[in-house]
Amino acid sequence: MKKRVLIVEDDKFFRFAIKKAVSWEKYGFTIAGEAVHGAAALEYLKEHSVEVVVTDMSMPVMNGIELTAFIRETYPEILVIALSAYDDFEFVRESLKLGASDYILKQDIEKEDVGQIIQRAWEKHLEGLLSQEPLNREFMDVLINGKSDCRAETYIRFCLEGQWGFYLCRVRNLNEEWKNEECRKQVWMEESLLELHSRKEHLLLFSVKKEHSQKLQLEDRSRKLSILGDKLKEERFLGAVSGWGREEESLPERVRETSAVQEMAKCVKKQRLLLWEDVRPALEKREKEYQADPECFRNIQSLEEAEEALDTLTETLSGKVPSEESVQENYLLFLNAVARNLNYEMENMEFAKISEELAGTVMLYEKQNLCRSVLEELFRRTQGEKFHPAVVQAIRFIQKNYGKDLSLNSIAREAGLNETYLSGIFKKDMGKGVTEYLNEIRVEKARDLIKKGSYKNYEIARMVGIANPSYFSTIFKKFTGMTIQEYRQSVSHMTEI
Repeated sequence: MKKRVLIVEDDKFFRFAIKKAVSWEKYGFTIAGEAVHGAAALEYLKEHSVEVVVTDMSMPVMNGIELTAFIRETYPEILVIALSAYDDFEFVRESLKLGASDYILKQDIEKEDVGQIIQRAWEKHLEGLLSQEPLNREFMDVLINGKSDCRAETYIRFCLEGQWGFYLCRVRNLNEEWKNEECRKQVWMEESLLELHSRKEHLLLFSVKKEHSQKLQLEDRSRKLSILGDKLKEERFLGAVSGWGREEESLPERVRETSAVQEMAKCVKKQRLLLWEDVRPALEKREKEYQADPECFRNIQSLEEAEEALDTLTETLSGKVPSEESVQENYLLFLNAVARNLNYEMENMEFAKISEELAGTVMLYEKQNLCRSVLEELFRRTQGEKFHPAVVQAIRFIQKNYGKDLSLNSIAREAGLNETYLSGIFKKDMGKGVTEYLNEIRVEKARDLIKKGSYKNYEIARMVGIANPSYFSTIFKKFTGMTIQEYRQSVSHMTEI
């Protein structure tokens, strides 16, 4: 596919010269049109699409600087190359500031390989273009959501131009933010033909070299995926690699393959980049609308039996690879059946909350852990246990580690629940929130340290896990009704008595 060029030059002899002197075809360009000044160029662009504008700087009606500024604002996908004579180089400098990517001196038009200069500028322009908003979003919509966008489709085709084959790597971020600095960069791998990054979805396009044997092609892919895997090893993600494509028309099919592989990745505990060819046999047998037989859950009466049935259900779902909706329905069916066996009627709000929390998880093992916690709560309520096991685990963890930098997230992770669920059951069992309980323990330990009389305030704060002495003073007064100094004085007074 040729990249279309518009030449803007008021000197007709030079327009002729640049058309003849440059090897346009050799570098994949074709002359699409000509204009005698900037205003004429804009009229042309209203009716025709081009990828490159080569423009003189000094022209009547609208000069090259004005044209460059307008193109930058209205057609950011177009590459602008400035033409200059020695005596108007200040114009070039200004055009470069306004968005021109490179310049050509008219005097050197027959001395230099101008086609190569424009091609290098094009490659750099394309790389920068694909990382910009809103174009990045348009490309994502075309590839992932299947939307039609002529501009985005054209530039994606340019990325594939001249490639023997390609494959896609798609990564879905399961963290709120990437932890690894490498994953926050705009470009993950220089070897990729195309990279599209949004907050949650990341798409990389890699080439397959024609000159390589199949063995070398596989080794090259393995090497690239190993590098990418190292960047992602600290993260939570769904990673999928498509099969190989040869024609640009097969790109949508490769994207669909990555979507299917990501569904399979949800069922895998060990995070890795899954390959289409490895999971294809299982995906071909998947049952998207699978539903477990409710009779399997009819006789469950103990927590042990329920947990065993949950493990069996999860293993079955992992093999069937049903849709997200079917996974949700199966787990809710299971929990509802167990509740009925225990003569426990779930309220609508309670059921809706469990449903919402299940929908908020992605990985199958996360849904399984959430269901396990719900089962424990069900049996606790129906068999009279005092505290939820996760609450007991959280209390033990806090009492043992209060002197460390604890957060609700770290406590919830230790208890095996998400923050929202732990907060709810902790408040219900203890009558206070997790953070309130943690601060209460810290103040209690601080009072013991004050009684020993040998520590400064900031030392005590650090020893009970609070880095900010001012915040420590605030919560100390909240729980004791006294400032630290007042408490020291009261302790001293009691000692004297």
